[in-house]
Amino acid sequence: MAAFWSLLSEGRCAVSQIGPDRWSQAAFLNPNRAAPGATYTAAAGVLDDIFGFDPAFFGISPREAAQIDPQQRLLMMVAWEAIERAGLTPARLAGARTGVYVGCSGLDYGNALHSDPAAGDAQFMTGNTLSIVSNRLAYFLDAQGPSYTIDTACSSSLFAFHAACEAIRNGEIDLAVVGGVNLLLSPMPFIGFSRAGMLSPQGLCRAFDAAADGYVRAEGAVAFVIGALDIAQAQGDCVRGVVVGSAVNSDGRAGGLSVPNGARQAALMRRVYGAAGVGPDDLAFIEAHGTGTAVGDPIEARAIGEALGAGRATPLPIGSVKSNLGHMEPASGLAGLLKAQLALEHGVLPATLHVDAPNPAIPFATLNLHVAREAEPLPRRAAPWVAGVNSFGFGGANAHVAIRQPTKAERAARGGARAATPHGAPLILSAASEEALRALAARWRKRLDGADAAAAARLAATAAHRRARLPRRLVIADATPAAQVAALDAWLDGRDEGRWVAERAAAGDAAPVAFVFSGNGSQWAGMGLTAYRADAAFRDSFDATAALVAAGGGASLEAELRAPDLAERLSRAMVAQPLLMALQMASVDA
Repeated sequence: MAAFWSLLSEGRCAVSQIGPDRWSQAAFLNPNRAAPGATYTAAAGVLDDIFGFDPAFFGISPREAAQIDPQQRLLMMVAWEAIERAGLTPARLAGARTGVYVGCSGLDYGNALHSDPAAGDAQFMTGNTLSIVSNRLAYFLDAQGPSYTIDTACSSSLFAFHAACEAIRNGEIDLAVVGGVNLLLSPMPFIGFSRAGMLSPQGLCRAFDAAADGYVRAEGAVAFVIGALDIAQAQGDCVRGVVVGSAVNSDGRAGGLSVPNGARQAALMRRVYGAAGVGPDDLAFIEAHGTGTAVGDPIEARAIGEALGAGRATPLPIGSVKSNLGHMEPASGLAGLLKAQLALEHGVLPATLHVDAPNPAIPFATLNLHVAREAEPLPRRAAPWVAGVNSFGFGGANAHVAIRQPTKAERAARGGARAATPHGAPLILSAASEEALRALAARWRKRLDGADAAAAARLAATAAHRRARLPRRLVIADATPAAQVAALDAWLDGRDEGRWVAERAAAGDAAPVAFVFSGNGSQWAGMGLTAYRADAAFRDSFDATAALVAAGGGASLEAELRAPDLAERLSRAMVAQPLLMALQMASVDA
């Protein structure tokens, strides 16, 4: 995600050319737009390595993995990363009311396998069916809420996001993993879109530019983890953005099946912001569908201006991430949403590229709009900024999502968080293989180098409590960042200096854990007080035990814990025994 933000903030374009690992330009590329059976452009936003995959990590055999559409494989990897970035463990999602919603349209991989029927085996159908793109992820996560794949062409992933939001609003689920994925493995869609004149001969998405002449196809995968805000706060989850509203509609019968209906687009946006009670001046910007087509851009701009620009005191900034990436088709809506989320986080709207002269068919001044041709810092204000994202399918399926910056109170955990202690904590790392563990340790070494103690303690707390426990493990006992860096260096260099422990967890189910505590006589004045003050989980558990003791007529354990004469009072069993039990229970729960 950092690389994506760097691409946006530095104003770089990721469009290149289709390589021979996808299809032969010699066989299918012809600049003559009238040539049958050919595409006039091979420009595309392509990923470097779409076949790299660790099947064992996901419990898949190499033989089965070979039959699985790379879109499924790519989405699983990106979804895992999203779950980690959300600070959730697989145990939190497994067996729970977790939904999986995916936008996906193409089946290039399976269609290619059709040319050799003998190559298909028992895994062919599950590997190359759109429904399984979402179902396989739900199976891996043991997510037991709804799981389905949506195909509305270019708006698929934002439709999936809306479906997840609706399920959360209706109380059907508590959490959702929402994804979109697209890969370009066949020349046939290039040929079809070339015949329709939709692709840019220039090889650039020039959204809202006078020279816009079509779009550039692109591939990629995006995943979000979303949930009910009150539950996220209660669990101490990382709240990076808040969904203000979402809605979908259809163009109905417009000028043609693939001709956008501006009136329906405008109605959709009015519906979202009207229901949310958001005024036009609360909008920081609109991330437009913005494909760079001569027909679509003016229609969308008019819809945005009529629905949202007209009521503003200042022109409404609009932009399109497709100028950076190309058009990720079914995954494009979530790509736009991710850009909007990062722009709100960083307080800067990145530039829309390739706009040399604004499209003269769009009356920007009349519509009270302007294209962000340079990076624009968001004006400072007390209330959170709102951003909207458009995504329109070429068959008329429209989606709009509005998000806002979280308030300070929403960003702060109300309870259930594993707070870092002020004295630091051991660093606990785990990975699926020795190679992965070494790569992870190297990244941690870089991150901790120069970090202050408070930041290092927070990072260690996250690693300890909000990461999956994978088989290969490394524990650094030192609690200060400098000492942790030194210990990581030692482990990476193979030097055993007694500062780390590396092991491989036993295979199979997790072994039961037993806690053994000493009895009366181990107590001392001040015991547990630092943990009580610093760790919310420890404090909640201690308070729960204290409430039971108080209900039974016992003393106030919190008062005893803080008593200035505790050393003397610990000689009394009626004080020492309940206090020891409460501290021991809190140690287990935390």
